[in-house]
Amino acid sequence: MKIKAVMPDKAMDSETLELRGKMLSEVLSDDVELSVGCIKEGPDELDCHTDEAFAAPELIREAIKAEAEGYEAFVMYCFSDVAVDAIRENVRIPVIGPGELTLAIASLMCNRFCVITTESSNIPRTYRRLMKNCIAQTKMTSVKALDIPIHELRADKNVTQKYLLDVCRKAVIEENADGIILGCLGMAEYGDYIEANLPVKVFDPAFLSVAFAEFCVRTGVRHISDMYTPFTNKSNIKL
Repeated sequence: MKIKAVMPDKAMDSETLELRGKMLSEVLSDDVELSVGCIKEGPDELDCHTDEAFAAPELIREAIKAEAEGYEAFVMYCFSDVAVDAIRENVRIPVIGPGELTLAIASLMCNRFCVITTESSNIPRTYRRLMKNCIAQTKMTSVKALDIPIHELRADKNVTQKYLLDVCRKAVIEENADGIILGCLGMAEYGDYIEANLPVKVFDPAFLSVAFAEFCVRTGVRHISDMYTPFTNKSNIKL
């Protein structure tokens, strides 16, 4: 089985991508080949709606390419689920959006969850998007920020863990949250530390998304053409 995960930012070197692939493969079966890549054009980081807009065409192209190369599932590797619906119109393989997936799983396991994003400037954008989701409308207590830029999340693990623990503690104490959603896939692997120090369940979209991609391939779970009408380019878009 082959799974492709693509990040919606181009500022990723090959070493970082390889390390991310090895990390994520820990939750996959031995016969699963995971390839982690990033877009070649577009934003260096995904920090706003404009970044999302410029990343979207590249993600669609990467998904089409992945399907043509024999990949059996495509993971849009960002909590913002950039262009997921559009990608599904262009490929027939399962397309995983980490954000919508993690909200669904959290709804099964906890009563009140807090979403942690990177910087305070991302709170309005994240909140605006999540409040369109019926699960978030009923179970999300708040969106909180670490105030650590995306590119620095993994620069000093101890610092990130400290900031994350402080923010999560406030959610548990002040909001009675029993669930924490890591609202950026750059926070992958930090969940165990939080769970060891707080009475809370942490949901890590990075691992959940690739594991669910494998599940979808094995069980035949995927979107259908009647729900996502295949794109025929009647609008004459330059692909």
